[in-house]
Amino acid sequence: MIMDAQLASPAMAAHLSRPHLTWAELCQSPLHDFPIRDEVLYQYLDWSPDLNVLEIGPGSGFTAFWLCRQVRQMTLLDAAAQTIDDLRAQLGSLPNVDLVAADAAQPGLAALLKSRFDVAFGLDVFDLIPDPIGTLRNLGESLKPGGQLLLSFPNVPPPRAKGVTCFARTEEIELLLKNAGFARWEICNIRLAGYAAGAYEALHERPLRLFRRLRRSEKNGRPQVYDATWAFRNRGAIGRYKSLVHLYWKVVDWALRQRGPIFVQDLNRQSILNGQLLVRAWRS
Repeated sequence: MIMDAQLASPAMAAHLSRPHLTWAELCQSPLHDFPIRDEVLYQYLDWSPDLNVLEIGPGSGFTAFWLCRQVRQMTLLDAAAQTIDDLRAQLGSLPNVDLVAADAAQPGLAALLKSRFDVAFGLDVFDLIPDPIGTLRNLGESLKPGGQLLLSFPNVPPPRAKGVTCFARTEEIELLLKNAGFARWEICNIRLAGYAAGAYEALHERPLRLFRRLRRSEKNGRPQVYDATWAFRNRGAIGRYKSLVHLYWKVVDWALRQRGPIFVQDLNRQSILNGQLLVRAWRS
């Protein structure tokens, strides 16, 4: 659903380009699973090189590792102090990356961040936040007028998923956005395009299922936090080969894009539940 208010569209109109990471940078970047969620940024983020960006739930830090090269400043926010400490060890040398350990819903977050942002985004994390009202209020306060919020997350109710937040109707999200100071928004379901879905299953899901069978300690299902992912749990054993793992992910990414955009809007859905929800909103 799209809602328009009498607000000029942000000046940002370009799309992100894909990073041309060198072999040395592939070796330096944090070990990560294939970052298919980053495709949301390539396709839906309004971008300019002068952006000041806030990322909620940075995970491995790989998204920040490549994105900070294309924006002026980045701040990474995570509720887990240990995650921030790990990211500081891996990304601390990047001059335009700040790291903050804080709950996205805690009162006074905007004052703690000490900055106002052009963009705030969270990928596959908003469903894990138990206080969406407080979080959206904080994000609204942290954005500059006209600033963009971008959220993408599985909108699946428990017990089918481990998330704690989901929405049955778009009106629920619209009310929260309006109360948080947003004046314009777009809400829709997205899905992998047909060819991309098949390629992702063949090149990512099947190999990982085999990996989990070979390592019986690996658990299936989506982890609640990055510390529970296979990339984190196996970073010691796989870390020495991470440049090869990352090179394989680049091959997977190339394969998925051979027939157009990886994500498309799911126009056939009758409900926003049980799908990947995309929320784009602009502050008044």
